[in-house]
Amino acid sequence: MQLQKTFKESYMKTLRDSVRSEVAIPLYKANTFEVDATQVKRLANVYAPEGLAQKLSEVWEDDFQSAIAIYEAYQSISPLLASNEAFWAYLTHVDLFAYTQKRWPKVKDNDCTADYIIDHWFVGSNGLLRNAVASMWWSVYNTIDEERENKYELTEVLFKNYTLRVITFGSYQLIRHREAMIGVLSFLKDNPEVMTNAFEYRGRFISKYFNRLGAVKQLAYLKRDFFYDVCAEMKDKIMSITKLEQISDESLYNDIV
Repeated sequence: MQLQKTFKESYMKTLRDSVRSEVAIPLYKANTFEVDATQVKRLANVYAPEGLAQKLSEVWEDDFQSAIAIYEAYQSISPLLASNEAFWAYLTHVDLFAYTQKRWPKVKDNDCTADYIIDHWFVGSNGLLRNAVASMWWSVYNTIDEERENKYELTEVLFKNYTLRVITFGSYQLIRHREAMIGVLSFLKDNPEVMTNAFEYRGRFISKYFNRLGAVKQLAYLKRDFFYDVCAEMKDKIMSITKLEQISDESLYNDIV
């Protein structure tokens, strides 16, 4: 096996800037992305997986299986490396360029924007959970439950709804706290009726509730049972959410002290 390659930080920034200026947008329509080999380096003790691209599907319904394949291919990397934009940018531009292009096909449209490319090939203002490959790795990493017979059981719950995973939970700090995610997803697993009808609004309410609760409690130190119990205690409140505007009702948050 060969050591995994990555972009040099300065080169990644140059590429990103060329997209922002819209000069490089046409390059993303080609079958392969040409990179400067002198601006690539190898990572110590990280090996490039074989055959990963063939395991990935551009169909969004298959995201869960693709995410497992990506995570297992790079399960030995540290969270520090997994937070490095240059690493993910190399994968989306080189090793997994074809997958990224097929999964996010609007890149070939004449009206494709710089923000679209930056979100899915780099790390844009929406963070790692929009990057085509990083979003998969982190979604698995933060939801693995080693206490379950199937450690990916809760990961599958998260992947049932793209908006929940990337926009609702992804826009809050909650998704970065594994214990919180395990607690919330365990509740959703045990209460599937919550995920019917207006679920995107209910998911947004849950995220907003814990975001506010984080202002008065150190959530980072709390275990999964706490998050599960909070959701269970306010289940009636969660089920009452049927419209977007209800999330702004301040009375829903009066118990946060």
